[in-house]
Amino acid sequence: MEIKLIHTSDLHFGSTFKVLGDKSKLHRIDCQNVFSNIIDLCIKEKAKALLIGGDLFDTAEPQKSLVKFVINEFERLNKEKIAVFISSGNHDPYRNGSVWLENRFPSNVVIFNSLDLEPKEIDGLTVYGLAYTNDTKEPLKGFKANDSDNFKVGLIHGSIIDINWDEQPEAGYRRITTTDLDNCKLDYIALGHFHDILEIKSKTKCFYSGTPEPLTFKNTKDCSIILASYNGGIVTVSPIKTNIREFETLEIDCTNFESDSEIRKILEKNKGENKVLRLVLKGLPSLDFDVDIELLLKEFDEKYFFLKIVDNIHLPENLTEDETIRGNLIRLIKTEIKKEKDPERIKSLENALRIGIGYLDKKL
Repeated sequence: MEIKLIHTSDLHFGSTFKVLGDKSKLHRIDCQNVFSNIIDLCIKEKAKALLIGGDLFDTAEPQKSLVKFVINEFERLNKEKIAVFISSGNHDPYRNGSVWLENRFPSNVVIFNSLDLEPKEIDGLTVYGLAYTNDTKEPLKGFKANDSDNFKVGLIHGSIIDINWDEQPEAGYRRITTTDLDNCKLDYIALGHFHDILEIKSKTKCFYSGTPEPLTFKNTKDCSIILASYNGGIVTVSPIKTNIREFETLEIDCTNFESDSEIRKILEKNKGENKVLRLVLKGLPSLDFDVDIELLLKEFDEKYFFLKIVDNIHLPENLTEDETIRGNLIRLIKTEIKKEKDPERIKSLENALRIGIGYLDKKL
């Protein structure tokens, strides 16, 4: 008989999303709505269980209202006889005073409390999980699952050591090697900690589900959960898109721009009511180039869920430092720039030069 599981992780309930300014509270609600949609999907697919691979909460002691919300969602699954398996993460570790010990969860919820992988079995399914109590535990080192005809699943919050962690959090926590994966005798490993969906190549089918709703601009545009099905000893994995908002960073080289009209075209092309866009302006445009970021934000803000424009434009090379007022101004400010080490102060001086030249050239 086919067994279906929904695998998710890293929801980080309680994150502040300060980068989103006055939209931060709305995005916290987005995350809760996505979780409710995941519960709906479990019921629709008649899943045997929901697997949560750590960092359900952003802290071990989240707000009571968030805990109540999660418990109510788990109760919906309890009514449908769908189990929930949770391995805690580095943000919501299993410890005295934590959410896992201070609250009563529904009877269908299994919260792993062991220092080592331990099996929990229900109707043809065995889930091996462990509590997150420290950052150094190597969860799969020396582990082998028991021989069984059950669908054998590992649920772990940890770090595969041979993938690119450059844009991801806390890379070295809870190391897992490919050798560990190859020798564990599990059918599927549900991982948490890496924030984008990722298949790990090994003899064992193994995936990071990633966060189901973007947390930062480091996330890919599309976020998912994983539907894992087991039938006749074969595991099939199907990602299902879940995110409400779409986070994206665009870097634009403005070196050859003569005006901000090209920036306006880009903002118009990428607009969307669910889009969270960070537009990074780069390059070395001429001193004639003038961009009013505040004006652009006023013009386009309502066309996005959230819009941020980052000014990383710098001065063009080979500016003429002659004996004219213009040349002397360039020399004076470039001398001050060379003395500075603070990037914000350097940017202020560069902007001051652009404004000054604009007035001298009677373009402002």
